[in-house]
Amino acid sequence: MDAQKWGVVGLAALCLVGYQGSQSGIAQLRENGQKYQGTGNIRERYGPSLEWLDRLANASVENDQKVIAVDPKTGTFRGDQSEVTFGKAKTVKLDFSVLSSLMIAGVASGFKSQVANLLWMKSDEYWHQGLFTRQVPLMEAVVTLDPQFIEAWSTAGWHWAYNIYADIPMNETYKNKPKLIRQMQDDAIEQGLNYLQRGANQNPDTYRLWFEWGWTRAEKAGKYDDDTLALYKKARTVPDARLMEQTVQENGKTVTKKVQGLDVLGRTIAHLLERRPQFDQALDYYCNELMKPMPLQRRDLDAVGDFWRRYGTDYAVIGQVYQGGDATLKAQIKQLVPDVERLIQANNTRNELSAFRDKGQPVGAYITITARYMPAWKLMEAGKYQEAVNLMNGVMNVDPKYHLQGLPVLAKVLELRGDAPEAIKSQLAAAREAEKTSSQDIGLHFLAVLLEKAAQNAKDPKDKMANYKEAYRTWYRSRERDALDFYALRNTRLYELPPYNFTTPEDIVKEIKESRKGGVPNAVAPVAPNIAGYLNAS
Repeated sequence: MDAQKWGVVGLAALCLVGYQGSQSGIAQLRENGQKYQGTGNIRERYGPSLEWLDRLANASVENDQKVIAVDPKTGTFRGDQSEVTFGKAKTVKLDFSVLSSLMIAGVASGFKSQVANLLWMKSDEYWHQGLFTRQVPLMEAVVTLDPQFIEAWSTAGWHWAYNIYADIPMNETYKNKPKLIRQMQDDAIEQGLNYLQRGANQNPDTYRLWFEWGWTRAEKAGKYDDDTLALYKKARTVPDARLMEQTVQENGKTVTKKVQGLDVLGRTIAHLLERRPQFDQALDYYCNELMKPMPLQRRDLDAVGDFWRRYGTDYAVIGQVYQGGDATLKAQIKQLVPDVERLIQANNTRNELSAFRDKGQPVGAYITITARYMPAWKLMEAGKYQEAVNLMNGVMNVDPKYHLQGLPVLAKVLELRGDAPEAIKSQLAAAREAEKTSSQDIGLHFLAVLLEKAAQNAKDPKDKMANYKEAYRTWYRSRERDALDFYALRNTRLYELPPYNFTTPEDIVKEIKESRKGGVPNAVAPVAPNIAGYLNAS
């Protein structure tokens, strides 16, 4: 059988070589592709070609992967430089045994895409059978034979970074070997990123692989860096980034059209800036790229953030009761809230901007950042790190010394409206709980960064190390709170290496585990980290 198989292969290869040798312009025919302007990337056309054979020969060779160089600030190509080196990455080794003799004959005859489709169907079959590792050589063969198969690149990247990653701890080979499991999982993520990297560079005119490359770097590898930001920005500039299919009626018939959808990538970029966190840049991005308000409108949104910070998310009720009341009620409310008319004006601006398509979410995000995080951010910029730490911890604990100081005023307004005491009590408790729960996602990241800033500016080595240890503990809180917070996971692991060598804070693990019994995990420390106190205790 083997002799017959290789006989067919030899005959097919001989026929192909003979065919190509009889054609004019053989060098051009061998490449058989067109280069994208400004890049070194080639899209292969259909027809007899040996370009795929070069990829087969080099696919399992360890080399420096070339990628399109993108400016992190703009998401555009960097001048005349079209490629940069991102470091070494080893692609999956190709296995010729996955090809039947008929497939090999088809490949040699120029029907590479058709053979790739057959291999893809077989890979899908293995997936449904739970045979993950059997998919590996098939997927590499598919993208090698048909480099414009976007779904194959995407699935291979996802399969390695998510499925194989999750399957590694289940393997008996790695039982009770946590360091090996971590290394194998890191390698699986890098292999997934390698697929997305190669796929994006060979298909630069579609946004999907640029976005998925960036998303996997951020949300699986935990890399919230400028390279990830650049990939998101690059994806946003590709023409199909906002295209979506919509079913409409035309002349009594149902037709499908491609229309411009929401700017999801723009939101993703702003959200990344929030979570790093870089709040000043996030606010500017929301304004300049997504909302585009007038200067007076932006000042109104800042004012809304201030009212939210005082009275909580129900601040607008104050304006509603005021506007619906008689002269006596208005006078009573104005005595409680002297700037109630400013509150109404600012909230009207919020409602006007939110009414525009694609602006509601950016408006809400802008106000949330302004209400919860910007006061501590300004303290940080002024070098007042302990004050910023105290304030941020107070926000996440909804300590009335730092946050929602105006809730008693809101209670009096609700009382004037005629609300029952128990209803008022319940509403205020819900406001506190909602603020406490939702502020921790980004708040813990910010608190860790504040402690790192304090460490970087500390002159005493003991102070410096104490701050770093509290930063590690805070990142660990975020990691324990959300198992999908790979940014926090990555940061804790960095602190577990020299020169820090910090070890798992078992008290935090236990504390957050206990909090889950109440339904929603609470990861914030009840008292803000006090570096002087920490040093004295040690």
